Amino acid sequence: MSDNQRESLRQKALAEIALLDTPPEREFDVLAKLAQRMLGTSMSSITLIAPERQWFKARCGPLAPETVRAQTFCPVVVETDAPLTVADARLDPRFAASPFVTGSPNIRYYAGVPVRIQQPDGNRVAIGTLCVLDERPREPTPTDLEVLEQLACVAEALIQARTVALRAAEAAEEHRLVVERLKRERRQFKQAERMAEMGSYRYDIEQGTTAWSDGVFAIHERPVSGGVPNGEIMNHFPEPDRSTFVAAVMRTLDTGEPFEMDADLVTAKGNARRVRCSCEIELANGKPVALIGLIQDITERYELEQRLRHQARTDDLTQLANRAEFHCVLDARLREAPAADNDVAVLLIDLDGFKDVNDVLGHAAGDAVLRCVADRLRVACDGGCFPARLGGDEFAVVVSADLDRVGLDRKVRRLLHDLEIVIDGQGHIARVTGTIGIAWSSTASQDRDVLLRQADAALYAAKRTRKGTAQTYQVVADHRKAS
Repeated sequence: MSDNQRESLRQKALAEIALLDTPPEREFDVLAKLAQRMLGTSMSSITLIAPERQWFKARCGPLAPETVRAQTFCPVVVETDAPLTVADARLDPRFAASPFVTGSPNIRYYAGVPVRIQQPDGNRVAIGTLCVLDERPREPTPTDLEVLEQLACVAEALIQARTVALRAAEAAEEHRLVVERLKRERRQFKQAERMAEMGSYRYDIEQGTTAWSDGVFAIHERPVSGGVPNGEIMNHFPEPDRSTFVAAVMRTLDTGEPFEMDADLVTAKGNARRVRCSCEIELANGKPVALIGLIQDITERYELEQRLRHQARTDDLTQLANRAEFHCVLDARLREAPAADNDVAVLLIDLDGFKDVNDVLGHAAGDAVLRCVADRLRVACDGGCFPARLGGDEFAVVVSADLDRVGLDRKVRRLLHDLEIVIDGQGHIARVTGTIGIAWSSTASQDRDVLLRQADAALYAAKRTRKGTAQTYQVVADHRKAS
């Protein structure tokens, strides 16, 4: 076995006993004190050797709680798995330059023996030492190591007993947790009653009847005194969630697998709610006897999530879709187009003169122009057209699939008219128009990036010709151009 493997084995064994960095314990402190007194030294310790440091489980004399591992005595004992005595550390080349010899605590004499623990395979692994130290040199005697080895046996017994107790406590805790879990499951209905906006139910398979906790009655806005509406329960779930819930229940009955789902629910008073339902099978003697589960009102959380999703998809200033949502809608239209034999058109719109509005009238006026453009796009984009703000003064529209090129031409002319905006403020007048680039998916092989590049090319071709106009991208003789 290599040194690295032995070190890894030692550290694994040390971790398993969970003794490192624990609070002082009287038994270990007494043992260290006994070693100090019996050998007549000024210092003693029970030391554990970690990868980069040595830590004292117990210590007597001027020793720090821990030190670095390098140039110290105890790691040598652990690495060699043999006792070590040093009469005068100043004369030992291994330790003469150690800061613990040249400086505080000025160690001269050292005697230490391994402290080992037994592994499940029967092998014993050294994880630390029992040692004594002194500021004065002294000649070791045979009884020094004999006493230390006897005391080390006691230390090992303490560690073994402590480890057994620790494992017994862990086993007892695991058992307690199992018992608590079983009790918690048995108390499921009562616990559900105490949970905010949650209730429990039990469907008796043989009887075909359902029992509700008070929490379920509250979610359905039904009086407890009225009893469970067994024949009408599923009427509270509108489609398609009703069919989804029934299918999930049938799957649980067939496979025994529990499920959890979110669904819309309409209360007895006609109020719309969002609920989370869970369901699992209750067994008796290995036979399914009931379906049990929880139902929780998650309306507020669901509405918050919906608002956050809306914010993620929406441009804050104009409340139009943002670039990311525009791409999602365009991708969906492009996927649907081949099956429906449709051609998807995209309009890219750039505002002319918008910079002058910001420069002359200020950003508040610029924001007002952007909101005005958004309002006009919303009015113009009826019947399946989808407008968006891509950023800055750039807008885009995915055209409805039922618009042919003639209909699109009429819509573009209307947009060009609607995008003519005159701003009068602070004695200055600014005029904004829109230039439009048009591209069709049939010329772009239904590829979104290509389609947008073509619309962009058409846009800038229109700008070069005359701002406030529109051009359509065309492919002529395999050379792409906007005309």
